[in-house]
Amino acid sequence: MKGYKKRILGLLLAGMLCFAPVSAYATSNTPLTVSSGLNIDTKEAESTFDAHRIIYGEAEPGTTITVSVNHKNAKGAMQTVSSQHIVVGSMGIFSVAMDLELGYNYISLSAKKQGHNEVSHTVTVKRLSQQIKKNLQKMIALPGNV
Repeated sequence: MKGYKKRILGLLLAGMLCFAPVSAYATSNTPLTVSSGLNIDTKEAESTFDAHRIIYGEAEPGTTITVSVNHKNAKGAMQTVSSQHIVVGSMGIFSVAMDLELGYNYISLSAKKQGHNEVSHTVTVKRLSQQIKKNLQKMIALPGNV
């Protein structure tokens, strides 16, 4: 009989825990998708000869998107070269054109919407000179020859 009482008591306790009200308040990250212009999933620097970068993406309407291009100064500290703030319209898409300087460009993209946590990504884009592009175009590579 003693084992029976323990089982019934255990079942009652488990049942009460299943129906107990639970409240959890968590904020989610601001939804952001970048369709083109930046690969936010990589840590490697991307090389380009382009003087501009156009970034396309999707976010919830009303989301504030901030894109900035930064460079490191002689002391290694980041300095913002240019920055743009836009608010995503009712279609849920955004587009931002940014100028790139020669050398390493650290492009920061952040999205912020009320009721969500801010999301931020930084991508490194190295802009190479047109002279390097011309030199590469002139090179002839033959398979098997070193």
